[in-house]
Amino acid sequence: MAGAFLHEIIYFLIGRWKGRAILLKNRYTRKEYKRAKKLLDKYGVLSIFIIRFLYGMRMIPMMLMGATGFGAWKFIVFNLLSLFFWAVIYLSVGYYFGKAAEHLFGEAKEYYFLAVAVLILLLLGVLIYPKLSEKLKNHLTTRTD
Repeated sequence: MAGAFLHEIIYFLIGRWKGRAILLKNRYTRKEYKRAKKLLDKYGVLSIFIIRFLYGMRMIPMMLMGATGFGAWKFIVFNLLSLFFWAVIYLSVGYYFGKAAEHLFGEAKEYYFLAVAVLILLLLGVLIYPKLSEKLKNHLTTRTD
């Protein structure tokens, strides 16, 4: 929550400073600016709660709120409230999915270290194989020359 809050307050303050100029600078942010502005105009303070759950739409609305003169204390209070609900929902979903996975896989946790070792070996193989095959290929072509 603290990281998300810090991230959003920074963008809010950037919005206060030069938000409109930054948001209208390129085609992507201009498009998102219009989308976020519609959302902000339509829902007002509730848009903070809505934005929290929209993937890829957190930076621009926070800057927009700063750029449009949205009250700083109002933003802080409603942002903290929305962060609290967001954290509770995501932690609850994660907890219940974790419990479901634990129930489905049962005693799989006994094989955790083996699974991690196999995963690391596979990852190393994927990373190292191209270099080894290239060296072997170079070695074979220089031997035949």
